[in-house]
Amino acid sequence: MSINLMSLAWKTDLPSGRKMVLLALCDNANDQGECYPSVGAIAQKCSMGERTVQQHITDMEAAGIVRRGLRNGRSTVYKIDPRSFSTPAEFAPPQIRHPAISAPTPAESAPVPPQILHPTPADLAPRTIKEPSIEPSSKRQRARGSRLLEDWTLTKSWGDWALEMHPTWTPEHVRLVADKFRDHWISQPGQRGCKTDWLATWRNWCRNEKPLVASRGGGQGAWWATDASIVAKGAEVGLMPIAGESMPTFKGRVQAAIDNGGQAPPPPRSRITRSDRAEEVRGKKPEGLNLKALIKSKGMLDDLP
Repeated sequence: MSINLMSLAWKTDLPSGRKMVLLALCDNANDQGECYPSVGAIAQKCSMGERTVQQHITDMEAAGIVRRGLRNGRSTVYKIDPRSFSTPAEFAPPQIRHPAISAPTPAESAPVPPQILHPTPADLAPRTIKEPSIEPSSKRQRARGSRLLEDWTLTKSWGDWALEMHPTWTPEHVRLVADKFRDHWISQPGQRGCKTDWLATWRNWCRNEKPLVASRGGGQGAWWATDASIVAKGAEVGLMPIAGESMPTFKGRVQAAIDNGGQAPPPPRSRITRSDRAEEVRGKKPEGLNLKALIKSKGMLDDLP
């Protein structure tokens, strides 16, 4: 290794990556500035990839710092030209100046001036090489567009679409459906919980949801809790109690209208019950029995006196 060549390389103002490759070449160079290490060996010294090393050598070759050639057709030989990265004063040979005979000489007991050595990397310094991580196929698939439903909250635009899809829904109902939607998809493992278009998934969920899943639960705020709330709900769907109609019957008609998408069902047909028929019969005068006609039809008239 040429110590002079190595010291000149340390003084360059090249970028860090290119300078590291130059130092590695100088570390292997002979007194003529020639070396032939492999790209893999240079990459290991510099803790770089082989492609990065080749790019730095190409840049230095374009700047005239390094020249590449073939060594007997077996490997690449690198010729380092220190004149391209050093000042003329540094590259000039040292001049020997002869002092005058009468000039004083330093005392023999004078201390030796300290030598300032340029720092060199330790030979046994640990090298950290970061290998490219290999992600599992599931993560690679998510990178192409699939994503999990994490920390999801219902937005106003999604909620308004659900209310337009189901006119009978209320904002509270939409929130309950959204909670069930989130809990279902977060609990799905692996790729089953990944979707590329969560808006389309939400709309399909709303289309398949029953119209009144939230309103069928109990509670003091239910519309069927009192007679007044049943009448108010019936007015919303365009229904009013019929004279003589019981409240459970009217409630059934209101529920049928809600299940029908807000359309009122046809009015119930008038039916004559057994009790109504009995009242009608009791109100009429019973007719007398024609015993002679009955006996004659039986063939017993000739036996009568």
